Amino acid sequence: MAREIQASFLPKHCPSLPGWELDAYWQAARQVGGDFYDFFPLPDDRLGLVVADVADKGVPAALFMALSRTLVRVTTHDGRRPAKALQRANELIIADAHSDLFVTVFYAILDPQTGTLTYTSGGHNPPLLIRRNGQVESLRARGIVLGIVEYIELEEKCVTLEPGDVLVLYTDGVTDAINADEEEFGLTRLTEVIQRTRKQSPSDIIAAINSEVMAFVGNTPQFDDFTLAVLKRAE
Repeated sequence: MAREIQASFLPKHCPSLPGWELDAYWQAARQVGGDFYDFFPLPDDRLGLVVADVADKGVPAALFMALSRTLVRVTTHDGRRPAKALQRANELIIADAHSDLFVTVFYAILDPQTGTLTYTSGGHNPPLLIRRNGQVESLRARGIVLGIVEYIELEEKCVTLEPGDVLVLYTDGVTDAINADEEEFGLTRLTEVIQRTRKQSPSDIIAAINSEVMAFVGNTPQFDDFTLAVLKRAE
């Protein structure tokens, strides 16, 4: 029942944007977990995209996830700039959550008309931008996790997605997945899968990543939550 309730916090459907394709995947390591993703409309026909990861597992992470997801929504709904939104979310998390948990968050605002993506990161894994020609860019931005320090400074950057470009947002449950020899799946393998499948749809890219990770880990139990969100601009 808790898993069903938590899953209900995630978007039931990915937004439909003319000229764009979007899909996502979420799999908790236990019945409930700390990862979440979110998509929501913003003023001026823009779209907010969030992928986040609470630094714990199970019920404590799920409760903190519910709080974090709500507060991120509250601070972003008016369309304020990404860095300002997460800075405010951090202040609210610090005020409301008296625990030693924290959350990493990547938040971006997409302008579908121009392809401009304005983003910031609260200590989250840098998403991968795979250009149409296969070139790889890591969307890094200086920042700190939310929920530890009351006042934080976050860097904000912009990038433009051109037709055929693919953006992959993920949590470390993807890259840190280990096999029986305790080897990590790693960023290199993830990048190779995306480069190889970049001409396909987001749902197919997610399926390919999932298949590669499952084949890599074999019978090793999943130890961390696993989340992917893939955005592609139509050619």
